[in-house]
Amino acid sequence: LGTTTVAGALFDLHTGLERATHAVMNRQIPQGDDVISRIDAVRKNPRALAQLQADAVASFNEIIDTLCEACGETPQSIHKVTAAGNTTMQQLLLGLDPSPLGERPFTPAFFDTQTVSAVRLGLHVHPDATLAVFPQIGGFVGGDTVAGLLATHFDTLAQPTLLVDIGTNGEIALLKDGTIYAASTAAGPAFEGARIRQGMRATTGAIDQVWLQNGDLRCHVIGDIEPRGLCGSALVDAVAVLLRLGLIDVTGSLALPETRPAALTDALARRLEENENGNSFVLAYDAAGNARVALTQQDVRELQLAAGAIRAGIEALLQKAGLTVRDLDAILLAGGFGNYIRRENALRIGLLPPLHYQAIRFVGNASLTGAKRALLAQTELARAQTLRARCVHVELASEPSFTDLFTEHMLFPEEPA
Repeated sequence: LGTTTVAGALFDLHTGLERATHAVMNRQIPQGDDVISRIDAVRKNPRALAQLQADAVASFNEIIDTLCEACGETPQSIHKVTAAGNTTMQQLLLGLDPSPLGERPFTPAFFDTQTVSAVRLGLHVHPDATLAVFPQIGGFVGGDTVAGLLATHFDTLAQPTLLVDIGTNGEIALLKDGTIYAASTAAGPAFEGARIRQGMRATTGAIDQVWLQNGDLRCHVIGDIEPRGLCGSALVDAVAVLLRLGLIDVTGSLALPETRPAALTDALARRLEENENGNSFVLAYDAAGNARVALTQQDVRELQLAAGAIRAGIEALLQKAGLTVRDLDAILLAGGFGNYIRRENALRIGLLPPLHYQAIRFVGNASLTGAKRALLAQTELARAQTLRARCVHVELASEPSFTDLFTEHMLFPEEPA
């Protein structure tokens, strides 16, 4: 249950086989595109909590209905549901007031696994079906982080390892000598295509890859159709490419047509535009040669905020554990966005600390994977509870260095020599 995207999978509990998967946009988005705005909505409007819960349930039911239709099943044949999400999302799903998360000491409504009647919550499932919601660590570090730890067998790793789940809420976990330090940082929805002028989810019509070839820019579009926008992975690619070309400087300023680098090809130079909305760089044209999808100066600023928040959180956790990036054995990248990112481009924009790219490994939607494991084995749900108990919650807002780290890492790194 993500802040921006909700993903689900349907299993046959007799065989343990996965039948189908589906994802939708979280229907809570009109109430606010991040957890803070949704908490604020609840605090200001006494009816907002019921609406946000109904929206979360409706998102689940949309997935349930689609999965069942695809597999020739009825929703009433579903006997068991397991869910994982950040603290705010889990509490809104259960109808629990998230207001205490909006002020210190950011106290969750629960810490242990919650099991409730799925039908009473409003889910389209068997009347006797249960919903199990993952345990929570503290503050904004919720069940999705615990599910990610479960999915990656984090507690069995021998060397210092970082787990980074990149989304609207960036969850970070660091393993050192058997202790798990966990934190959450508000990256905002840029990585999932929101707050980007032509941003969209990684679905048909989205540019998902950008690269240089033969002196010009090339793009891949999901579905191989005319592009409708760009998703988070393309945003990172595009900015990394423009940094290498010198069209974006370390402060994030996008070049104007008259300030193009002398070595820039004409094909790339003509993509620079200036209009009443500010500077932009055209990523794709339509068949008539008109600009179809462009990266704007504001898009770059949104990426700086998102990447700076993730990187500052990583550095703050490393400091808390008395480690440096050189001590890390691996960085595990999780989340729907993390699965599509190009490692070299994540390093170029400073989203991740400078570690050899081969030590950066993709683990997919670890939150969903952890939920699957807990669905299929009661022992895994119990292990999730044990994992939660091993975590030390780090409240980044209380870390003296976090603000300075955020300011520092909003700047893009210099091109390595």
